[in-house]
Amino acid sequence: MSGVISNVTLSSGVRKATHLLGVRGGTWLAEVNERGRIQPRDGTRALDWYVAADDRWHDPSVESTVRQQRRAGVPVIETRLRVPSGDVVQRVWAIADGYIVSEFTNSSSMPVAVALSRGDVQCIRTPSPLGPQGIEMPVGSVVFPIAHGASLTVALPMVRDAVINWGLLATSDDMQRTWLAAVERGGYAVVPDKSLAPRINTVRADLLACSAFPLEEWGSHVLGDEVSLALSLFELVRMGERIGSWPKGEDVLEHLAESVSALLQRHKKSDLVPWDVERALFAAQWVFHSSGDTRATRDLAKSHARLAPASAPSNQAPDGVRLGAWLDEQLVSPQRDGSIAVLGHGIPALWRGVNFECHDLAIGAEAAISFAVRWHGEKPALLWEVSGTDLIRITAGATDPQWSTTALSGETLLRGFVG
Repeated sequence: MSGVISNVTLSSGVRKATHLLGVRGGTWLAEVNERGRIQPRDGTRALDWYVAADDRWHDPSVESTVRQQRRAGVPVIETRLRVPSGDVVQRVWAIADGYIVSEFTNSSSMPVAVALSRGDVQCIRTPSPLGPQGIEMPVGSVVFPIAHGASLTVALPMVRDAVINWGLLATSDDMQRTWLAAVERGGYAVVPDKSLAPRINTVRADLLACSAFPLEEWGSHVLGDEVSLALSLFELVRMGERIGSWPKGEDVLEHLAESVSALLQRHKKSDLVPWDVERALFAAQWVFHSSGDTRATRDLAKSHARLAPASAPSNQAPDGVRLGAWLDEQLVSPQRDGSIAVLGHGIPALWRGVNFECHDLAIGAEAAISFAVRWHGEKPALLWEVSGTDLIRITAGATDPQWSTTALSGETLLRGFVG
């Protein structure tokens, strides 16, 4: 997964995008739009940027030559603006010192100047004493010349009395590696559809950035959706968060309990439990267990066991936090009897004949499995390893109904999905 780039190409008909910026457990948030505009969520003025090339001023908010990518799905946002002799590249990321860092690189063959709409940005360089010339900008705006091949780095303070150490400033590559290590701690997969990993990384990074905020600030897509809430909280547990130790962790767990009760009530008479509800109920059990609430874990497991069987996931990948659960379900399905089914729904048609693998996928509150599939003709060879438990039964569901094992590691040749 590391190093994968998620591209978003923009034109004059710009597709809207909002990228959340923050740090794990931080107290502030900001947003970067599809044009590289930085809008702090504290209500302060946005930070806009403009480029003076050898022909004219270029405004990224209206130019048709803007392209943007979110690197590996983590919050390192790169926006490119075309000027006559090349590109000017803006890279934006947040650091724990309480700043949003913006780096501007002149990849064109001529010198340019970058104007910024807020004068409180910090920089080791002194801005031009003349200020922006030939363009109307807010009072206090600053402008910096950038030579061919050179870069400019500025930092927008997000907390009062923030102090930056320029000598130890994390680069965009540093932050990409840091974020990837954080989100991949929750497990990851390398599958033929390369778009899935960056999208999952984005969801996880946003959850980590929001984790210190009250639930009502996470967004209605989480707070107003019992399934999303359970899946979101478990994603955070997978990445090392201990919800029970949060300042308002008890309130969060109480809200989760209410959501679980609503799900159980809604589906107690269903003939088939939706796959995402099934995953959410497992996720809630694992969150309660990780928080030391054995009673809630036990009661939920008993109620869960009384429900009708669960449906298989659709072939269409969902959006949001359900995407990670959907991919997990394709790879490994927890069962109510305590066993797990690897490739239990069969191998997706687009994956057949293509090697794939996954690492540290959750199969319990503390247990995980890693496995790889390598093809021998039309038959898949499974190589697996389980951690965090000494007792587990593994089956292969529709991929090979006759196979099962209690071995914590090994390899076998499966029959392969028929259908």
